[in-house]
Amino acid sequence: MSFTARDIKVYREDEKTGHKNLSATDREKLVKNYLPAPPTHSPGPGHKRKNEKSHFGIRKFLRSQIYILLYIFVHAIFSVYIRIRTAYHAVSLQILSIIKYHHNTPDYIRRDVSTLRRLPKHVSVILTLEDGGRAGDALEKLVNEAAEVAAWCTSAGIPRLSIYERTGVLKRFMLETHHSLAHKLKSWFGKHQAPPLSLSTRGAQTIHSTNREYLAHGQTPLDVVLISEDDGREAMVDLTKVLVQMVQKEKISTADITTDVLDNELSEAVMPEPDLLISFQPYVDLQGYPPWPIRLTEIYCTPDNEGVRYQVFLQGLRKYTEATFKLGK
Repeated sequence: MSFTARDIKVYREDEKTGHKNLSATDREKLVKNYLPAPPTHSPGPGHKRKNEKSHFGIRKFLRSQIYILLYIFVHAIFSVYIRIRTAYHAVSLQILSIIKYHHNTPDYIRRDVSTLRRLPKHVSVILTLEDGGRAGDALEKLVNEAAEVAAWCTSAGIPRLSIYERTGVLKRFMLETHHSLAHKLKSWFGKHQAPPLSLSTRGAQTIHSTNREYLAHGQTPLDVVLISEDDGREAMVDLTKVLVQMVQKEKISTADITTDVLDNELSEAVMPEPDLLISFQPYVDLQGYPPWPIRLTEIYCTPDNEGVRYQVFLQGLRKYTEATFKLGK
């Protein structure tokens, strides 16, 4: 509602006289008719905010409880699945260990692999030093595991085995390792029928054991290579130094250094690329395995497995048989 002309005139005359014509009460009466009606009684804003906050707190509490219940449900389902999977693999491996037990006899292993379409020429395995070597019998157990795998490979007719152990402890005890491997082969094949064994590692002289009677029994000689984490980085560093020196002496040019040259040099310095890599861990853990020799290698492990088992070795050979290798042009 706008002011009338009469009220405007009265107010302006009073203003010109310094508000002497109208008292404070008269001025209030003048503008009272133009003020809006007072609001009806309603809850204050503070009460409204309190109710909103209360509702919001209840919703937040209910939402958090739903999330907790959902988390517990998913966690319970996943835990049941893991337990069932672990039990299934444990039972299946135990049954397979009974059915396919080799009895330390090469003929049983030959029978197991006779149905496979193909066998790898080079098998590599990853072994782990138990408790980092702190246990008193950790080294002895590691050497025994290496000897077992060597006997399996020889019985299956696999000519080359590379054993990776991250710390390189086997390389520091080459003579003891060679003695253990040779003793294991003699216990499996007989003292005079055991095939020749050679044990080598980068930067050390190869250890040979010969048995000229093996040819009469159709045995395949076994070449064992010991590798560790140092054979990855240090091998690359040593090769780089050699190539730099050769370029500086103008024996070769930089154009002569190709991928094939690097691959051949590294293969001769350490080992050629394996066809099959077996990890006896419950998951694929390369533990610093040199990456350059396993570009096309079939990698195998058995979920929930613990320890070096012949059944895992046999399943790895079967996996290799079923694998399809597609090389790019």
